[in-house]
Amino acid sequence: MQSIRVTVQGFELHALEYGEGPAVVLLHGFGNSSEDWRPTVELLGRSGYRAIAVDALGFGLSDKPADAPYSLTLYASLYQGLVAALGLERATFIAHSFGGKIAMATAVLYPERVEQLVLVDSEGFVPIPLLMRKGGTIPFLGEMMLWMSARPQVLQAQLGAFFYEPKTYVTAELVNRAVATLQDPAQRQALLKLSRCYDDHDLVRSGIRARLGELRCPTLILWGEEDRVFSLASGQAAQREIAGAQLVAFPRCGHFPQVEAFRGFHGVVLGFLAHGGKEREDQ
Repeated sequence: MQSIRVTVQGFELHALEYGEGPAVVLLHGFGNSSEDWRPTVELLGRSGYRAIAVDALGFGLSDKPADAPYSLTLYASLYQGLVAALGLERATFIAHSFGGKIAMATAVLYPERVEQLVLVDSEGFVPIPLLMRKGGTIPFLGEMMLWMSARPQVLQAQLGAFFYEPKTYVTAELVNRAVATLQDPAQRQALLKLSRCYDDHDLVRSGIRARLGELRCPTLILWGEEDRVFSLASGQAAQREIAGAQLVAFPRCGHFPQVEAFRGFHGVVLGFLAHGGKEREDQ
């Protein structure tokens, strides 16, 4: 596995890359990074795929410009540019949570770049509370919320809400990594900017959700049945709005099925990668 850096539209994006074969681009959730996908990258690379887990602009080891618009249209443009910069015509996108709405925007705006789409407990199908949408625009409130969130006790509780079995998965290493992320000045500035322009990366307000019916790429939706962040009803809504989408739910699993249902999740993904496109053509 190698760490790579690709410049797209003047921004430097970092990614983890492994394997050779059909390209699979993996997008992480809000506040996370390509490291979340490391086990999946390794598995896909060993299974005959070129797996590329990208740090989104503003996250991980990618650039964190304080003045970027951080809109869905910008993210989609960057990812279609990334596909081209890697010498590819198309790629399958596997996207978790916040990354899901970016992948959908990419598929809507640049359908020629998206071979297949896998959405994992994706954001975009439930109304976001007003405090989350507008809190960052209130003087000092966004900074205070970030300061509170960086406390280990608060982070442990927040991370616990992501898992069905938090005692198993919310380790000291995970908490410490999250604390370090939120204490990084550049990361804090990027998160503040993202919170202040939420409507620009909202699936509804950006107009992307209204266009999901245009999608023609084979689409797989994976969900944890016990997700307390975005309930299974969100996955069912996504299935209704994306023609021909398949929905698979994992029992006793929260917001990270790629972690809590590792074997089942990756078995379904590998089956879809091998047969998803053909099954769609046969329908």
